[in-house]
Amino acid sequence: MSFDLIFWHQKSIPTSEEAAHVYDQLVDGLTGVVEESSAVGDFYQSVISVIPDLTEENMADSPWASPLYVTSECVIAAISWSQAKEVSTLLLDLASGHGLITYDPQEQVVHGVGV
Repeated sequence: MSFDLIFWHQKSIPTSEEAAHVYDQLVDGLTGVVEESSAVGDFYQSVISVIPDLTEENMADSPWASPLYVTSECVIAAISWSQAKEVSTLLLDLASGHGLITYDPQEQVVHGVGV
């Protein structure tokens, strides 16, 4: 089990219900759910420059419960519960800097700046 966060670009901040719907679709691998954005790729690059993605070589030390899921529409992070608070704070800051929406499905909370 992991603490999950999902990040995507959207011009307005969705309601919790709207974000949950987007989350469900993106987790199911659907495409065309939200618009593609270079901000998503830029965010991913920022994340892995601070915390490398999960590999067999760094598995023992990585905060990731599984490799990051990345598309042109979203990044989904599965964080080990033991490091969830620290890593989620970092990810929220990075996402805000890239103008992305963040959805926390555990608490059903939306974070975002809207652009």
